Amino acid sequence: MRGFLFVRALFAAVVVYSATLIQPIDGPLIYNVLLGLSVAALIIAAETRLRDAAVTNLLGGLLGFSLGLTIAKMLGPALFWADTASNQVRFLHCLIIDVLPYLGLVMGIRKGEWLEPSKFVSLFQDARPQKRYRILDTSVIID
Repeated sequence: MRGFLFVRALFAAVVVYSATLIQPIDGPLIYNVLLGLSVAALIIAAETRLRDAAVTNLLGGLLGFSLGLTIAKMLGPALFWADTASNQVRFLHCLIIDVLPYLGLVMGIRKGEWLEPSKFVSLFQDARPQKRYRILDTSVIID
């Protein structure tokens, strides 16, 4: 357990150091330190929530996210006819890139149990009911 605490503290220190080095917020250095701490805290909170998640759900979420992101990136250039200088069009582009990966992630997590090996194999098996033949000996009919 102490190893996890050390790794988390080291991760938080790296995120804070990166935020102070890059300075994404213009202003005093304390704002960047607080930004780094809050980002590190959010990521560590997400990591602790994911600790109990099933691997199939995580894999389903990852696959769904990447599929949603791929679809979003394919739809973006399809809107070439739109006026990209308009704020509404830029918002639509951002919305497509935000919403589709999120929906893929959520659907992938919910349907992640389909990726279990036993259920995955059952997709390729014959779903028709098996016929059961009975062999009768003729001596049974005579008796």
